[in-house]
Amino acid sequence: MYQIYLLSIVTILLSGITLAYDRLRQSLGIGSLFNEEMFCRPTFRLILGVVTLLVGFFQFLTVAPGDIPVVGDLVPAVMGLVLGGILALDYYRAKSTVETPLVETLDRLLVKNGSNFGIIGIVVAFLHFLFHRVLFL
Repeated sequence: MYQIYLLSIVTILLSGITLAYDRLRQSLGIGSLFNEEMFCRPTFRLILGVVTLLVGFFQFLTVAPGDIPVVGDLVPAVMGLVLGGILALDYYRAKSTVETPLVETLDRLLVKNGSNFGIIGIVVAFLHFLFHRVLFL
């Protein structure tokens, strides 16, 4: 389904920009294109994270015509799950007062490296857009 394909590209790209916003603002001056106030708002980050998680999950379930089931969109689906999970975990960490070892480990591995995952997500979104018939993309 091409709707999921388009949603996948848009959500991965927006999630990648959101996670790497500070780095992109310093190096590329992306602040003139995107509103910093919106991308740093916790509610926007949570909603974008949940939508990205859902689209990543639905990408496993839907198959575009001519694609191999599951394997065709494996990288974008996993990237959607990872980026959405990072955004949701970041919101949870900001609002929660409970400390657990699992959340601490995930925070150390994912949220602290969020800008790196964001850059990877942007690259995956562009590659997925350009080469939509390539296996794994």
